[in-house]
Amino acid sequence: MTETVALAQPASQYTEHFDVLIIGAGISGVGGAYHLTKQCPGTSFVVLEAQESFGGTWLTHRYPGTRSDSDLYTFGYRFKPWTSAPIATRAEILDYMGEVIAENGLDRHIRYRHTISSARWSSRDNLWTLDGTRTDTGETVSFTANFLWMCQGYYRHSRATHPSGAV
Repeated sequence: MTETVALAQPASQYTEHFDVLIIGAGISGVGGAYHLTKQCPGTSFVVLEAQESFGGTWLTHRYPGTRSDSDLYTFGYRFKPWTSAPIATRAEILDYMGEVIAENGLDRHIRYRHTISSARWSSRDNLWTLDGTRTDTGETVSFTANFLWMCQGYYRHSRATHPSGAV
C-alpha cells in the first residue's frame, strides 16, 4: 500500500490592492506617506517596512554616538522644520520621525516586518504585483498597486556590511 502525505499549506492568501505601495519607513518613506495624505487625499496607500519599527538607517545603526552627518535643517522635512541642534543624534531623529508619524496619523498606513520577495509589472494591466512575507508570523502576503514607490534606502539592514564593501 502506498500512502501520499500532503504537506500542510497555509490558507490561500488574498491580494490587497492600493493605489500606491511604498517600500520602506525611513526618512523618505515617511515623507512620501505624509505627502500622499496632503497632496493626494483619498489615495489608498500602504508603507511596507522590513524592520520592527520606522527609522531605516536610524533604527539599524545603534552603535554609540550615532548621529547625522548632514544638518537636519536641510535633511529634515519642510512641513515640520527641525528646531534643535543642526547635527542630531540617532534618538533625536527617531523622536522627530515618530512625531511626524503620530501627528499625521501615518501609523495606520505602516506595516512592519514585511519583506518583499518579488515585484512584477504588468503592462497589460498597468499594475504592480508584489509578493512577500510577514516575518513575525511567516504568513505570505500579496499586494497590487498602480504605483510602486521605492524608499528602501541602500543598506541591507538584515546583515552587516564590511567597511571594504565586501559581504
